[in-house]
Amino acid sequence: MTPTNEKPRIRVPSGRYRVVDSADHLELWRQVDKTPTTAVREASVDGQQITTLDAMHVIELATKVFGPMGIGWGYRIEDERFDVGAPILGNKGELIAHEQTHTIRLALWYRWQGDRGEVTQFGHTRYVYRTGTGKWKTDGEAPKKSITDAIKKCLSLLGFAADVYYGKFDNKDYTQAQQAATRIAVAENQDAELEKYRADYADWLKRECDTLRHKIPHPKSIELAANGILQRLPDKASMARVEPDKGRDMITKARDEGIARVYAEKEKAKQTQEVTQND
Repeated sequence: MTPTNEKPRIRVPSGRYRVVDSADHLELWRQVDKTPTTAVREASVDGQQITTLDAMHVIELATKVFGPMGIGWGYRIEDERFDVGAPILGNKGELIAHEQTHTIRLALWYRWQGDRGEVTQFGHTRYVYRTGTGKWKTDGEAPKKSITDAIKKCLSLLGFAADVYYGKFDNKDYTQAQQAATRIAVAENQDAELEKYRADYADWLKRECDTLRHKIPHPKSIELAANGILQRLPDKASMARVEPDKGRDMITKARDEGIARVYAEKEKAKQTQEVTQND
C-alpha cells in the first residue's frame, strides 16, 4: 500500500465525514476531569469507605460545556424495570420475600463542536430491602436515584470527574492539591492565598533536597526516597500552580549530590583505615 498523509476521519450522524486530529481526542476529557473537593464526600457503603460524587456538580459542568439541558445535552430512558434481588429467609429457613432493585437503561446525548454524540449506561437503586438493623424499607426515591446514577455514569465515560473514578482522591497529596485549588478559587484575596501555597511548596522542596543531600546514609535509600518525592511532586506543584520541571531538576540534582556524598564518605573512611593500618 502507498502511505498517505491523510488525517483520520470519523462518520457523524448526518452521514458526512469530518477530519479529526488525533491530538484533540482528549480535549473534552481534559476540560472536565478535575473535581473540586466541595463536590465529593466520604461515605460508607456496605462497610467500605468510598468517595461519592455530587450529581449537581457534573450536571452543572455538563451545562457549562454543552449548553442548557434539552438544548445542548439531555437524556432518554430506554428501559426501566424492577429486578428481583436476594432472597430473605425466616428463622426456620423459609422464604419470606425477595429484595428488589430498580434499574434503568439511560441514553445521554450531547452536542460537542457541532456534532451530536450519545452514550448509554445503566442506573441501579435498591428499592425494597432489609436494612442492617433488620427492618424492611421501600425507597420511594429509587427511580430518581437511578436516573442520577445513570447520568453520572454516562458523563464519566466522557471524562467528567475522571479523577474520582480513577480513585485519585484516595491519594492524600492529590486531595490536598484539589483542596488548595478550591481554597484559591473561593478566596477573597486569591493572589495572597496563592503566594502562601507557593511559599509552602518552596519550603517543601528545600526540606526534601536537604534530606537527600545530607541525611540518608545509603545510595539505594537515596534513590528510593527521590523516586517517592518525584511521584509526589506534580501534586505539590499543582497546589502552588507552578510547573513541576524546576522542582524535578532540583530533586534530581539533590539525589545525585547525596549519592556522591555517600561514596565520598566511604572513600574517605577507607583511606583513613588504610593510613591507620600502615601506622
